[in-house]
Amino acid sequence: MKKIAAPLDMRNGSKFKTNKYGYVSIVEYYNCHTVIVVFENTGNIRSISAAKLRSGNVPDRAVPPESIMVGERVLSLKHGWLTITKVESGNIIIMVNEHNEEIKMLLPAVQKMKNKLNEIENIEAQTNKPISLEDLTKRNKNTTTLMKKLLTDYGK
Repeated sequence: MKKIAAPLDMRNGSKFKTNKYGYVSIVEYYNCHTVIVVFENTGNIRSISAAKLRSGNVPDRAVPPESIMVGERVLSLKHGWLTITKVESGNIIIMVNEHNEEIKMLLPAVQKMKNKLNEIENIEAQTNKPISLEDLTKRNKNTTTLMKKLLTDYGK
């Protein structure tokens, strides 16, 4: 593969922040389609395009997808608010409640709780939106008639 001169932001050793996996450093730049990077957290090396690198869309395949959930909070009807502390193999998730009691659950149950929480947030966001122009202006009938009377009497 033929190497091309790297742009200023793509020099060897340059660091970029990814959306979910920390920082990556450029090891080698070949062209805009092939940039070799190393993840600082895991040491994993992979190839990525320059556009994806600049946008931060660089997934680390060495990290299991469940470990991204560490630190998230979910609402359980039985235990209240739970914070995810660890993801073990076998889809077992360890969480801590508000009293620092450890609770273990399976991944599908936790995902179901997360989905319910997202649905509730979406419903709340939709109910707060104004429905009509009258709701936007926050005027009632009395205010509207007063405004019309003021405008008609203004030039007299």
